[in-house]
Amino acid sequence: MKTPASNNHSRSPKTKWGLIVKIILTVASAIAGAFGISACKP
Repeated sequence: MKTPASNNHSRSPKTKWGLIVKIILTVASAIAGAFGISACKP
């Protein structure tokens, strides 16, 4: 994100890491939601 040349050079790894981060966030929020639901139930 510093320079267009750098962004173009690291396009593939950036997309891969973006996808990994998105998956981790989705899984983390799903786990947090599951724990929140089970914690709310008596």
